[in-house]
Amino acid sequence: MQKATIGQPSRLVWPALAICLLVSVSGCNRAAVRIPGASLSFPATPTLYSARKMYPYNAAVLLPIDLRQQHYEEHVAGTRWTGCRTDPFWANEAPTIIRDRIATELTASKLFARVSRAETEPNDMVIRTEIHAFCSQAFGFLIVRVAGITALKITLERNGRPLFQHKFERVVTDADPQYSGSQVTFIEQAMTVTMADSLRELLKDFLARLEQEVQVGTLPNPSLQSGPAASGRRAELER
Repeated sequence: MQKATIGQPSRLVWPALAICLLVSVSGCNRAAVRIPGASLSFPATPTLYSARKMYPYNAAVLLPIDLRQQHYEEHVAGTRWTGCRTDPFWANEAPTIIRDRIATELTASKLFARVSRAETEPNDMVIRTEIHAFCSQAFGFLIVRVAGITALKITLERNGRPLFQHKFERVVTDADPQYSGSQVTFIEQAMTVTMADSLRELLKDFLARLEQEVQVGTLPNPSLQSGPAASGRRAELER
């Protein structure tokens, strides 16, 4: 076995030097420095939202449209954090993850009698989503602050008629009480957790607003429906 001589760097030194150089040239934003394989799968972060009453609607959650590229550098939720390119996904998983989370939370909230991931009936309540931001940033060198950033424009429509539309925005950092991860972790794992936490908090806002819209009569009058699978023409209240 050949011994390493003094003044001859080992093979492990060069990757370390390369990482240090990358950090120095990327400024304070360390979101570009990844540790592949360090993070777990996108964590489950349930809202635990429970509706006060179940309404006899069929809700269809469609696959979101990813418009993040058009909203880079836009400030989110009135903070200094902006829409960005960095996320922990290897492929274009964001739309599927968001659709599944919306459908899961709607089902768990018991706000609607039935929730699906595709439009199944002409009179379904259809939920369309535009992704304006869904990413994470990490700033700092010795002390790193990580933030999960989510901005979604959500539209509820029925028979092609918009009934409700609102843009929801949330930012959660690893210093916030809403952060569910550990303070001692890899950067990429913290990025993943803060993203999941920001999406959870955003969906709490969405569910609360949606339930409020149902109560004030923005949506069709549930008393005029015969059940979850009611067919035929259903009267609607004007906004």
